[in-house]
Amino acid sequence: MHNFERLKEIHHLKIPVFRRDEFQESVLKNLYLEFFLESCRVLITPDFQYLTTGPTRTEELETIERLLAEERSVLDELKKFVLYNLALYSALLETNSYYITSNDHLLICRFVQSDHDDRAYELKLYTLGRQDLPENYKDKLYIGRDFVNISRLTRDHFGIRQIRNSLSSQVDRMKERVKNYTPHEIYNELEDEYITEIEEIVGEFSNETASIVEEFPVDITTKSLKPDSLIQVNHLFRELKHMLIEVEETTRDMEARMFETDLARAVRYVTKFRKDIQNYINYLIIKVNGRITDAVNGFHL
Repeated sequence: MHNFERLKEIHHLKIPVFRRDEFQESVLKNLYLEFFLESCRVLITPDFQYLTTGPTRTEELETIERLLAEERSVLDELKKFVLYNLALYSALLETNSYYITSNDHLLICRFVQSDHDDRAYELKLYTLGRQDLPENYKDKLYIGRDFVNISRLTRDHFGIRQIRNSLSSQVDRMKERVKNYTPHEIYNELEDEYITEIEEIVGEFSNETASIVEEFPVDITTKSLKPDSLIQVNHLFRELKHMLIEVEETTRDMEARMFETDLARAVRYVTKFRKDIQNYINYLIIKVNGRITDAVNGFHL
């Protein structure tokens, strides 16, 4: 529960009130918050009970019970913080609404603290049928990841720098795990045919991201940029999207090859990586290119 002590600092943020649609409201009402214990996870349920996914120490249970008794307002703010970020800076809910709805809108949010900033967190999101908790916790469906900072509610340049940094780390992690669970000769073939190409495109993505960060203000809106500049930055974000589509296609081919080779242990890491790439593509389509294009076109609903 060490993460929670830092997360408590969220109380200084004034999370804006925004109108939630029926789907978002259902997700908020069925949101589970997940924290790390020494040997397992603890899930804080929507009605402020708790579930553990493995063995726990007495001291840990006492800490959890004290938290539920004393920090309900903070937990409630954390839920609103998560939903606000998902609604504004993510396409995860829209992309995965079918799976979330199929599980009665149950969403599990895990907080993973950044190695570089003690106020930055990666949110890992999962869904699972309520009847499968906690016994079948390992069967949860991975939805995707998002990046938040408890010191602020805004994201510079639509958060593209966080996506870039995470993408580079994810490639390294995927490569390492595939190597660990794949015979040497097969891994060399995968590296030559797929992984090297993925690394090259991600490197290009990183360079183009740096250009956006250097050339444009952190607040990319009609308030800070004229239409011509909005068109220019929209083009650059579109090019980033195209690079990710190339990564996704190469990863899909690699995934198919691994299935054919019966590399079930290793391929799951490739599948998860491809899922993240798809989520980034959808984010750029819906929340970045879509919003900028509407602004340039003068469309207002």
